[in-house]
This record gives sequence, structure tokens and C-alpha cells, in this order.
Amino acid sequence: MYLVHAELRSEAGAALPAHTDRLIAEAAHPGEGIEHVVVHEDVGFGSLVGLFVLAATVEDAERTAASVCGRVVRTQPELAGFQLRRCSARMVPGYYDRQISGPRDGRDMPRHD
Repeated sequence: MYLVHAELRSEAGAALPAHTDRLIAEAAHPGEGIEHVVVHEDVGFGSLVGLFVLAATVEDAERTAASVCGRVVRTQPELAGFQLRRCSARMVPGYYDRQISGPRDGRDMPRHD
């Protein structure tokens, strides 16, 4: 599963409808792998939508998220005037370096027992 961020922006500076997460989730076709959608308003440049996507690769996840978000802004009258500005998975700096140099016991987190 990948977390893909999509930036949706209105040229008029409008806020996304409160139920945008539902609009996006319902626009996903069966088999596209959209598991969860969350909207973060007013992040300094527009609205950021997080899509949790089941996909074989990060590229597939990004393509799927862009396709679903593009479909929503084209077909939902409530999102008229919004544009999909970017859609990408964020890399977490240092995460993979820590994985390589960390303990070799196969765990990402310490045990809590």
C-alpha cells in the first residue's frame, strides 16, 4: 500500500467541499485499489488529498491516484474550477538508510510485549 498525495487547487481560492473524501472514494472503480481517502485543508497552497492505494509499484499507485482525482474534478459539479496540480508519493528521507543500517532482526519497530 502506498500513500499518494494529490494537490487540488481552485483558481478562485475556494475550499473543497466537506465531503470531498467521499466523492473521491466513490469515484474509484472496483479493482483500482483505493483503500482510504483523507483531505487536509489549507496547507498553504491549496488542499492536499491523501489516497491510500493498493498497487504493485509506487508508479502504479501514483497513476491510479491521478486517474481517480482527475476523474472527480472533471465529473463532479461540486469540484468545478478545481485542478489537479500534482500527484505523487512522498519519499521519507532517511527511512531506507535506517532500514539498511538498523538491526537485522526483520522488525521495523521495537516489540511492545
